[in-house]
Amino acid sequence: MVNLCIGSERFSEWQACDEGSSMEQRIISEYLKRSYFALDGLWFMMIEEESSFDKALEIDEKVWSVLPKIQARKAKELLGIEGAGLANFLRAVKVKLEAEEYNYEEREPGADHVQIVIHECPWHVILRRANREHLAARIADAICSLEFRVWIKEFGEHLKFGIKSRRCTGDPVCLLDFRAE
Repeated sequence: MVNLCIGSERFSEWQACDEGSSMEQRIISEYLKRSYFALDGLWFMMIEEESSFDKALEIDEKVWSVLPKIQARKAKELLGIEGAGLANFLRAVKVKLEAEEYNYEEREPGADHVQIVIHECPWHVILRRANREHLAARIADAICSLEFRVWIKEFGEHLKFGIKSRRCTGDPVCLLDFRAE
């Protein structure tokens, strides 16, 4: 059992720390999450200002071709995951979804098939609040597919990923489809 001091009800294998340190962990977690989101947007806008949106997006793709590897490997380490496969991927990717506060649910249409239904994406919310929602589909075209392809690759070459619908293009939900082949 991993004691991460998170206290999330979705992770039954995670234990909450005592009241005092749990509060401190929430403060630290919120601070780091805010910094993570702010840094991603700030460097993007600085490059956009110095060069162009297209150049910023090109560099963003380079960043997001590496960062998900780091995230997936850290999630595996924190959860003590040693094997590959769809079930282990799902356990690990929940760390990302919970840490970034996605509003989501999972569906399992079959033994080798999992779908994640995203009702609200924090990245889409940030773009909307910054009055940049008109850029969301272009960013998602470049980043969302890349990010989850990199994540799933860390759990085996036989795993496949596709996006069936996206909120940033007007669909009611993002539907992420993961399969073992």
